[in-house]
Amino acid sequence: MKRRFLTTAMRESLVAEQSVARFRLFECAFTVAFLLYMGRNLLHPMEWLTAEGFHLAEGLQRPGSLPPFPLLPSWGVPIFTGALLWSGWIVGFRSRWRRFGFGALALLALYAEGVDSASAFALNKIYGAGFIFLLFAPGYGGNPPRGSVMSVRVFQMMLLTIYFATGFTKVYGGDWLIHTDVVWSHAQGYYCTEFAAFLLRHLPPFGWTIVQYSVIVFELGAPVWFVWRRTRPFAILFGLSFHLGIALMMQAVWVFSLQIVTFYVLFLPEKTAANWLNRLTDVGRNLLRNGTRD
Repeated sequence: MKRRFLTTAMRESLVAEQSVARFRLFECAFTVAFLLYMGRNLLHPMEWLTAEGFHLAEGLQRPGSLPPFPLLPSWGVPIFTGALLWSGWIVGFRSRWRRFGFGALALLALYAEGVDSASAFALNKIYGAGFIFLLFAPGYGGNPPRGSVMSVRVFQMMLLTIYFATGFTKVYGGDWLIHTDVVWSHAQGYYCTEFAAFLLRHLPPFGWTIVQYSVIVFELGAPVWFVWRRTRPFAILFGLSFHLGIALMMQAVWVFSLQIVTFYVLFLPEKTAANWLNRLTDVGRNLLRNGTRD
């Protein structure tokens, strides 16, 4: 009897059909974050996508990188941009066709890594893997949407794995437990912003040490802090502060913070997510109506 109860409870928690408004909200947030990431790169499209810019030759990329993809001609840049906007529009406003959008976004993420592996890093890999899973994820329907909670669990686990793996490498193989000034040193150099420079001038050394150890505790304990309901609000609050700090202190790294924060939507209460989703849906419908009238 007890074993049957545990099996039923596990099934309800991992694969049961229930409201998945937070998953639909995550789909939209994840897509918007990707479009903003691509949009940042498209501020200099010719340098990024065509032969006008610098690109690593084959054999010079990091181990495990994709081989260099063919660069676009100048007339191909508007097509690439249009494909991005079309795919994002489908995901946001045509939910029944969203799988076409996710398939296109996965290919665009794959191309972005192959054409410029030097700036892609793990950021692009997370987007690529995320869109591939969204392409094949179990479907849902209704208002609020209902479907298998498995999709929610997979992306929740992805976030917790990223955090734990990052914390693990800091401790084992890194120097975060050997030196107390690691964060202080990271705040300097090429990525240093005006805000980081201000903190470097005014924050005492023990303050940087507190930040350093709090980050380790947060990342290694993420599977506990986010799963346990009592600590989840504090984990979300700390995580948001953590990624805001990264965005403010390191130039151009805000795209990574934005990407990770989109996963926090999956830990919202379902009712809260449903309310947000309804409001965003109403805003989207109004925009479409006004655009059609104009």
